[in-house]
Amino acid sequence: MKIIITDLTRFKNLDKVCIAGVSQDGTVIRPLPYLAAEQCQKLDIHPGGILEGDFVLNNSAEPHLEDASYDSSKLYFHGACSKREFRDVLERTLYSSLSDGFGVDVQSREKCLPASATPLRSLITIKVNPLSLSIVQDNYNPERLKAHFSDGAGVELAFVGVTDRGFYDYAQRHRDDPTAFIEMKRFIQSQKEIYLRIGLSRAYQSPDGRNGYWIQLNGIYTFPSKLNYVRCYDCE
Repeated sequence: MKIIITDLTRFKNLDKVCIAGVSQDGTVIRPLPYLAAEQCQKLDIHPGGILEGDFVLNNSAEPHLEDASYDSSKLYFHGACSKREFRDVLERTLYSSLSDGFGVDVQSREKCLPASATPLRSLITIKVNPLSLSIVQDNYNPERLKAHFSDGAGVELAFVGVTDRGFYDYAQRHRDDPTAFIEMKRFIQSQKEIYLRIGLSRAYQSPDGRNGYWIQLNGIYTFPSKLNYVRCYDCE
């Protein structure tokens, strides 16, 4: 099975990365076990890339229904897909709102779905107004990024963790250069279309007692142009 990679996300342990992709029939796949960062670098795995493997869905419990096993010796990377193919993949996984995509009620300012919720899926795509999206450095850790955005139903979320590995690496390189983030904001807001890959974490209880599935921003994709220093889908 071939998948086009839509998500390449970081962990606190930078030796591992989480990837997810979409097959030709629209099945969303999250390969497990997680790939080593070194392996991703060796294979040049990136969003928009085509990965082939013997993926078998694990029938996991909510919310990570997309988890799939694979044989690590039979992973093959086939380079980048075209811009058109990548946009088509995003469109095939597109939902009108967070609530529509996850199948549970998502309210403004609530970025943690309660553990009692039963999401229909943990990975979705939404489309947002470019002017509604803002990427900022974390006040407590400038190497981390947070996002503010509104979905198609007008639900507003603030300080959502950005787990997109490309943007994380960019933040590390420019953590002491605030002008870099001003330029990024200008670029994002100049684009015609913004697709966001949104994921749910596994169950986690925060220090303030909130327990559940946390909304994360796994991928930020701009059209017609891309952020050359972050993204790799570049073929027509």
